[in-house]
Amino acid sequence: EIHTGDPDWDAAFEFTQKTALRLMLPASEHLPNPSFVLARGPDHGYSRKGDGSDYSLAWAGGSPLETYYLASLLPGAPDLTRGVLKNFFAVQKEDGSIDLRPGLAGQRRKMLATPLLASLAWQIYQSTRDDSLLAESFPRLLAFFWNWFSPAHDRDRDGLPEWDHPLQTGFEENPLFDVWNPVSQGVDISTVADPALYAMLAREAGCLILMAEALGQTSDADLIKKQTGLLDSAVAESWDEPSALYQYRDLSTHLCLPGRIIAEGSGRGTFKPKMTLKPPVRLLIEVQTENPAGKRLEIRLADFVTKPADETLAPDQFAWRNGGFVVTSQRVYGRLGRVDVIGLDATDRVIIRSVDLTSQDHTRFLPLWAGLPEGDGVQKMIRHALLEQSRFEKPFGIPACSSQLHPEADSVRSSVHLPWNQLIGEGLLAYGFQAEAAHLTGRLMSAVIQNLKQKHCFYQRYHAETGAGLGERNALTGLAPLGLFLQTLGVTILSPTKVKLEGRNPFPWPVALRYRGLTVTRGSDSTEVLFANGKSVTVTDPAPCIVSA
Repeated sequence: EIHTGDPDWDAAFEFTQKTALRLMLPASEHLPNPSFVLARGPDHGYSRKGDGSDYSLAWAGGSPLETYYLASLLPGAPDLTRGVLKNFFAVQKEDGSIDLRPGLAGQRRKMLATPLLASLAWQIYQSTRDDSLLAESFPRLLAFFWNWFSPAHDRDRDGLPEWDHPLQTGFEENPLFDVWNPVSQGVDISTVADPALYAMLAREAGCLILMAEALGQTSDADLIKKQTGLLDSAVAESWDEPSALYQYRDLSTHLCLPGRIIAEGSGRGTFKPKMTLKPPVRLLIEVQTENPAGKRLEIRLADFVTKPADETLAPDQFAWRNGGFVVTSQRVYGRLGRVDVIGLDATDRVIIRSVDLTSQDHTRFLPLWAGLPEGDGVQKMIRHALLEQSRFEKPFGIPACSSQLHPEADSVRSSVHLPWNQLIGEGLLAYGFQAEAAHLTGRLMSAVIQNLKQKHCFYQRYHAETGAGLGERNALTGLAPLGLFLQTLGVTILSPTKVKLEGRNPFPWPVALRYRGLTVTRGSDSTEVLFANGKSVTVTDPAPCIVSA
């Protein structure tokens, strides 16, 4: 139970925990422990086939990012999230790979899971101190970690992997990779070096090192540390001083360049740009057609007009998008002499651009969560990007994309994703920005409470400027950020007889927490801990400490 100085916050936190618990469903023949759905309403849960294999995405399993957020909403029920973690292990293959979304009805996304599971396991261990969980989890998480560096995910063999699909990122609407929004590019994500992925893996490595040391497996820890150095360097190299943010970079050129139109043409045939491109760029080919059905496109690209094609883009490489198709070249081009187009009608149009990697979105802050920035880079990123009103500082939370994105993409640009806001908030706390984390928590709570009052429900996302609810009703990812609130408050309940305190209460009112006979009352200058056995302890020192009965 949470009692703040604001009854609206209290109600939102109570409804959040109840809604989160209602999302849990019993174990099945496909998963050994209870798992969760992303939303639970009158339109969910019916299967025409009778076996659940045709459930919608909301009932087709949860990703590691969604599981991480769920765990933060149920601090009093670590056994539930521990069971969900073990469900991921239950579908692990011999090569260490773990499916992105294992579902209770046997659903599988057939993609490698987002590298957040070690962070989740370490978080659960911090709450439960269950050594058996650590011993069981470590070898599985270690195999999963190294699978990310296998040739299947490290296409250029430089020791740094790439995403396979936008679904893995937890931000599938990203305009850089999405194909459905009219202003999105639809770039092949496997051609991009993403510092957010490196930051996730660096955080995983850090948690694995802590686990290895706790288990006394120093040889494993030493090997992981070597890989961590490579990840840290890759993230540092992606820092862009003018924008005060980390940047996407091309996988081959390691450059972050703005896009531009290189050539245009109509219908099938050959056109000859005869252009020199300095520096070399990766090409994005968009096909605009009113009749996409039944077309079998093929595009051949050549450096020189009179020489054979250097690259052929086959039909299975094209992705459908609104109004046609899009495809990304696998090579980079310093010169484009000839383009052969096969399979189009005379009225169809082909536009060839260089890939634009300058987009700024909330995933650019993930190195902050991983604890990677050093020196004045942290201050610059927070002051000039995160807290800059023309970019990411908005009334109802951190938007998915900077305000510099095209206004027609407002539904994507202004969406506030609470799981991502939580990660950023945790990063702020890790660097001592408690006041800023409290400010962020307050903005997120304003959006949640506004919708609870006006619409009587949570929403999947919220509009950063207006607070309006977006997407699915009563979805997991739109529940009030209880975990971020508790972390910002500086209170971690480890058990009914043990609580961890650090810092001071940054909120404008005292907060009282009650859990199984334990009562923690945190004021501005002191904290009183009352245990069920009657023992009372008052703490005034802001230094981290553990108080036990």
